[in-house]
Amino acid sequence: MSQHSRRALILLSGITLALSACAAGPELDVTIHESERGAVYVERFADRSFHASHPMRVSAEMMTRILRGVVVKDTGGILGSLLVSKPQTMQAFGNEDVEYLAPLLADGLARAASDQQVGFRIVQVSEPVSPQSGGLAFCASSVRFPGACSSEQPLVTEGSLYVSGRSLHLTLTEFRHRLEPGETYSKTTPRMSNPKGLTNRTVLFVPESAARSTDATLVIDYDLLATMPAASDMRPTAAQPPTPATGEPTQRNTDVDELRKELQDIKKKLAEQDAERSRLKP
Repeated sequence: MSQHSRRALILLSGITLALSACAAGPELDVTIHESERGAVYVERFADRSFHASHPMRVSAEMMTRILRGVVVKDTGGILGSLLVSKPQTMQAFGNEDVEYLAPLLADGLARAASDQQVGFRIVQVSEPVSPQSGGLAFCASSVRFPGACSSEQPLVTEGSLYVSGRSLHLTLTEFRHRLEPGETYSKTTPRMSNPKGLTNRTVLFVPESAARSTDATLVIDYDLLATMPAASDMRPTAAQPPTPATGEPTQRNTDVDELRKELQDIKKKLAEQDAERSRLKP
């Protein structure tokens, strides 16, 4: 091979490696912490030309407040709008998630370089559903028989964050996505996947005046947030409904009763149609 051909081959190889690096997405650099509960890691930006304001010190207390302010509004699509009168809003991170993530994310931002961001993963295991009645159980993924919910796959929430200027950018790439049987996630590298669990859902922040949202990304002004009173009365409406007074059914019970009645009406109409078809047969 001539010297000119050798140089051309080296140049072509370099271009190929550069393009593959850009297409591969974030590159894991440092694992802050990893356990069965989840993971926090520092990774390279997919866009190598972008630079953040790192390293940056954000206190664990401020990170706790930021995580508690992230909420997800579930519109439910067409079917959800028929069954639910108004969209349900839930906190993206539970109390245990916040306690686990807040100090690790603060540590990650302090250790990240300008060309790095902090990624995270939370793994939630569904609790078995044991309804008192002997009927069907409403599990997270479908309607099943009692006891069938205990073997469901765990729920995975993933995302990343970085600081640019005085704003913290937080993105959810997966939200309570239930792993399919046989589907796993790598314990050493973040999974590269399309957003899952965010269909018919909107990511918002409370208080709204301290942030703006674009799709699944929040841009939070944490300096402004620090001057605002803490929203300590924020509760996940879907996961933790308030305890009703004695003799006063909750709205959830009312909706379930109405849904059960509609199902009974549908079964009755189907039975009448079957009887009519049987009568018309020769």
